Amino acid sequence: MGRLYTYGILNRVINKPGVHALPGTYVTAQGVQYGEGAFDADATNDIEFGEPVEIASQTAKGIGVKRATASLVAGTLAFVIRDVVGVRSIQAGIAEKPSADQPFTVVKASNPNSWDFVVPLVAGVTPAVGGTVYIGLGTNGTVLGGVYATAQGSSGVDSIDSGLKFKSLKFTPTSSTGICAWIGK
Repeated sequence: MGRLYTYGILNRVINKPGVHALPGTYVTAQGVQYGEGAFDADATNDIEFGEPVEIASQTAKGIGVKRATASLVAGTLAFVIRDVVGVRSIQAGIAEKPSADQPFTVVKASNPNSWDFVVPLVAGVTPAVGGTVYIGLGTNGTVLGGVYATAQGSSGVDSIDSGLKFKSLKFTPTSSTGICAWIGK
């Protein structure tokens, strides 16, 4: 699986608060911390901020996650949050993903109390505020781990319903063509 989002230079013009937030950014984390500590279970260091990931294991000490696979189900879906983490390298002044062997924060899609956070969208996706967030399974041309605004495939067999809703329209937070949107419960 390739990159879900390609960064450009940060946009300097902000018309509306939060519109130019980067993938993985969250805004509704007030009070109780609903995120959980996680590690890259495959130790590949390929996981990106804002990416839908699959829970591979869980103990009292943390969650092991990996990039989404075609066997992803709503109960094993989580999203990588941009918070204080170690980073391997900073490209163009932006931390793009957590560093290998460093913990990072994920929010489970099944958590009844979720944050609103930014995810990268598949190119061409146009979400509606309040619309359902679907995650591609990589089958029949869908992007594995890609975020969609509609069910994919015949009867939706090529995507899963995340249980989350779009909280914003799409926007481009950097000078790249990559698009994002806010999602949450």
